[in-house]
Amino acid sequence: MQIVGELINASRKKIRNEIKEKNYDAIAQVARDQHEHGADFIDVNAGIFVGQEADYVKWLIRTVQENVDAPCCIDTPDPAVLEEAITEHKGTPMLNSISLEKDRYEKMLPVVSGKDMKVIALCMSDEGMPYTRDDRLKIASKLINNLVQKNVPLENIYVDPLVQPIGSGDRFGVSVRR
Repeated sequence: MQIVGELINASRKKIRNEIKEKNYDAIAQVARDQHEHGADFIDVNAGIFVGQEADYVKWLIRTVQENVDAPCCIDTPDPAVLEEAITEHKGTPMLNSISLEKDRYEKMLPVVSGKDMKVIALCMSDEGMPYTRDDRLKIASKLINNLVQKNVPLENIYVDPLVQPIGSGDRFGVSVRR
């Protein structure tokens, strides 16, 4: 298991402002805090800055890596942003994430195929959020096999099963053993 610190996300109001102002000290401190508390990867997300996302993500990667001895988890749905971001990253980055949603999968696959990067395989498909353990396993199996066939090493694939807490619906948290 790897822990990804996900606090450097532009969807969080305070972080959005720190990114927009390029407040180096604030972002560096958030990265250090997460790393000191056990994060193996530091997630960077500037997705709300359409048209400027790549520049902000590259700045975030530089800021994080100048302050923390940990790789970044690049959180973007845009393959062009990912391509630019990995050129800025030192060492092996992680993509957050690729799924079996056809559009997302087809756009991201060429970027990760054959590259030295880790990938979070998100158990989501065009059918939406899986409800059962078996649904999650089917998606995970298909996604992992597809990625391996496209030159993503098995040891670079991390599965996010999208486990939901019981409080989010009465269909979650229930499993029947056979």
